[in-house]
Amino acid sequence: MQVWLLWLERWFRQQRDITACLVISLLPFPIYLIFLLMPIVAMLNQEYQGIYNWEVVPFVQIIVALSSFVLASVALFCWSRRSSDEDHPWLSLVTVTTTFLVVASISVAYGYKDSPLMLLCLGLVLLVRALFKPDVFKPISVVLGLVFLCYEIGFWTESLRYAPMLNEPIFLGEGLNAWWSFWLRLIYVIIALPMLAMFLVVGYFMNREKEELELLVVTDSLTGVSNRSHFMAQLDMESRRHSRRQQPMCVLMCDVDHFKQVNDTWGHPAGDEVLEAIGRILKQCTRSAGDVVARFGGEEFVVLLPNTRLSQGQKVGEKIRKYLSHHIFGEGDASFQVTMSIGVAQVNDGDGELALKVADDNLYRAKERGRDQLVAGLAHQRGSLECI
Repeated sequence: MQVWLLWLERWFRQQRDITACLVISLLPFPIYLIFLLMPIVAMLNQEYQGIYNWEVVPFVQIIVALSSFVLASVALFCWSRRSSDEDHPWLSLVTVTTTFLVVASISVAYGYKDSPLMLLCLGLVLLVRALFKPDVFKPISVVLGLVFLCYEIGFWTESLRYAPMLNEPIFLGEGLNAWWSFWLRLIYVIIALPMLAMFLVVGYFMNREKEELELLVVTDSLTGVSNRSHFMAQLDMESRRHSRRQQPMCVLMCDVDHFKQVNDTWGHPAGDEVLEAIGRILKQCTRSAGDVVARFGGEEFVVLLPNTRLSQGQKVGEKIRKYLSHHIFGEGDASFQVTMSIGVAQVNDGDGELALKVADDNLYRAKERGRDQLVAGLAHQRGSLECI
């Protein structure tokens, strides 16, 4: 089910004219057939012949029949070119215009205030909005709104009759007769079930899009790890928690040695490859739950290790350093390796800013000692540091 929904989401976001026209021409087709069939059934049964205004019926039936024929032709055309990615603005315009023409005609003819037909109109507007490009759905939606507005004005000024295809409106304030009791239930089911499915799917899409946007806000696009702002927010949250519980917390500050030489010698794509690999290594060497890995800026990375003592933080740092030093980038004569210097700090009072400062100081000490090594320190209080 998840795979199918992901495929459907990608398909919706493509907004291909061919597939959009195929869906909008086929999905409401059962409704058109129902409304073509109803007057025919009533005409064959004397008990229900008085329901319809037979002077108006032929006119509406012709509109529905011709529109259905046009939309069936569109569906056949789209199916024959279902793999095409070409834009077909004329086809989109014809499809949407014809669809709203037949739906508006049926709604006005039968009366949309006491039937499920307004639900059909709203559902089609939402579907067209989701499937088609703005230059198609915007003008058509405006025209449809103006049509119903003009009809309302005509109704209230008594220049137009409500439900002109019927001798009496569907609902008169009493129970429905057997005819409308059957047909309205059938129409409602045919309209409501696809709309319910559409709302559920659109809700799923919106939730997925929200999750993706939230992920973009907190993620570094190149490496896939957290960005600096998200790390600082997590550091503040963990600092408050550890301050209350007086638990140890470690911060690792990592920096690629001579990264500028990598860009100058092998090019920026190679530098990006190094940064991407570091992001993967950092995530592999840390716990998926609780630990926070982030790109702090440029070639500098930072790792937050909650509930971790200095000895454990050192082990994690050494693991990261060794993994990276054995990683080979490029191929053949263009292959190269990089190293990393790491500073580690532990605080016991939940002071995240102090941990970050001490880890940064230890990183520079590792650089001064020749790079490709780790320096760890235990910060007892602000300004007091014990290096190990």
